[in-house]
Amino acid sequence: MAKLKRFNHEQTAFFFEQLWLMVSSGMQLDDGLEILAEDTEDAGISEVCRFLARKTGEGSTLAEAVSESGVFQPYAVKMTEIGCMTGKLDEVLKGLSEYYENRAETEQTVRYAVFHPCMLLVMMTVVMVVLVVKIIPMFSEIFSQFDAGIGTAVEDIVGIAYTAGEAVLIVLAAVIILVGVIVFIPPVKRAMLKFASVFPLTRGISRKLSQAKLADAMCMMITGGIEPEEALEHSAELITDKKLSAQIKNCLERVRNGEYFSDAVCSSGILPKMYARSLKIAYTSGSFDTVWRRISRRSNEEAHKTVANILSMVEPAIVLLLAVMIGSVLLTIMIPLMNIMSALG
Repeated sequence: MAKLKRFNHEQTAFFFEQLWLMVSSGMQLDDGLEILAEDTEDAGISEVCRFLARKTGEGSTLAEAVSESGVFQPYAVKMTEIGCMTGKLDEVLKGLSEYYENRAETEQTVRYAVFHPCMLLVMMTVVMVVLVVKIIPMFSEIFSQFDAGIGTAVEDIVGIAYTAGEAVLIVLAAVIILVGVIVFIPPVKRAMLKFASVFPLTRGISRKLSQAKLADAMCMMITGGIEPEEALEHSAELITDKKLSAQIKNCLERVRNGEYFSDAVCSSGILPKMYARSLKIAYTSGSFDTVWRRISRRSNEEAHKTVANILSMVEPAIVLLLAVMIGSVLLTIMIPLMNIMSALG
């Protein structure tokens, strides 16, 4: 059998939502998967459903079939195993659907935030290519018809402008190539995510996104009946932010040393103080899962708002940079030429 294509976040969320509906309705897994394979329009999901239906029909557990398929992320595989072992598979499947739906929304927000500046950079590069290839040589050809003294001065001016245009073009091309490498090469992308967590200009948004991911994971596992300490251990594997990872380790150490989980969350600083206090109250009132769900929702809203705010500043900055670059190259030609024309007049 050909290797199955790995699911993205949207496909994963859809698959676990449908699987949750089947399990919660009491439908046999292999029968439900066969029905889903026939009904879905996504060829990739359909193929995976047939594979899982065959494996579960042969006697494999859902967790074993999911692991063997190779299309799910390790976190989804691990949580499916936990759901099968604890007998709370329906709650875990629902939680996985919500978790990956939130991850898909966040990924789409970040992708949008990256796409627009990249398009502006591409437009800037195209404009610079036109300047270097067409406009500047045209000035050179026009003024080459002047007498020798003026022609030499103009040639020097055009040479400076041409060099400046080439330099700007090289920088823009390098930036576009770098963005492409980061987006399409996973190891480089992971390295850049770690760098973003410590770089002063990006560590704020990195922490917001990581806290939203942590809150989603904790909400899903707490709702599925997993103990808070174990849930935090599993959630830590998803976090790329270095500072938050260190705080999670500190929180786990405090819990192992006998500190209450809610107190450890407050002391370690893995969540904002307001959320940490809410957890402390929920820990005694028995509404732990409800509070985690609320924290998850608010954390995602804050992360999306932060990305939108950054995008609202980045786009005008790039437009301004475009105007400055193009204007500088043109002024390099136009101001000296205006002086020459005044002298000729």
